Amino acid sequence: MSLTDMARTWVWLVHKDLLRELRAPRVWPAMLLLGVVLSLIIEMQIELPQDQKRSLVGGLFWLAVFFAGTVALDRSFSGEREEGCWQGLLLYPVAPGTIFLAKLTANFLALCALDAVLVPAFGVFSDVPLLARPWAFLATVVVANLGFAAVGTLVSALTSGLAQRGSLLVLLLLPLATPVVIGAAQATRSLLAGDANEWSRWVQLLGSFTALFVTVGTLVFEFVIED
Repeated sequence: MSLTDMARTWVWLVHKDLLRELRAPRVWPAMLLLGVVLSLIIEMQIELPQDQKRSLVGGLFWLAVFFAGTVALDRSFSGEREEGCWQGLLLYPVAPGTIFLAKLTANFLALCALDAVLVPAFGVFSDVPLLARPWAFLATVVVANLGFAAVGTLVSALTSGLAQRGSLLVLLLLPLATPVVIGAAQATRSLLAGDANEWSRWVQLLGSFTALFVTVGTLVFEFVIED
């Protein structure tokens, strides 16, 4: 399969997932609602001076993204499994790596939608301007979401055929995604503190983990989806 065919297949698979969610929303509303509720609960429990709160908001923001984003990751492959089209999809002349990248992209867009809701929510509830340096924060969000989506997509594929996939997903995802969550939290904390050098180091480390997870996921996805 040529690169052009792979790109067309990737676009079609991403379009399929997004169109299905648009026509019958099942995942995104629950994810967004959980994210807002988590951010409200977290902020209601924190009564600190503004300078101390500024150092904590980054970590709390990414914890909310992790737990709310797990809802979308858990349902990554459930549609195909429940509707009986997963085996049919695998019979098409589509490289498994292309399926992984398409699912990763759909999950990445879901996480971006979650961020778009949580950033103003945290800004209102905590009065900490996460967008004080918008471009640097956007770079952190893009890299962190890619890494989280890569790990989550791989683990979701691994657990999608199991009866207790929800609990297993969290148990497997938490240790694997810890470097991404820590890196994103530290990068956000450094950004809010105005330390550009430390922010750059954390983003580079976060980018390394993300590149590793995307590469490994693309290479091993073929073996993960084997029955």
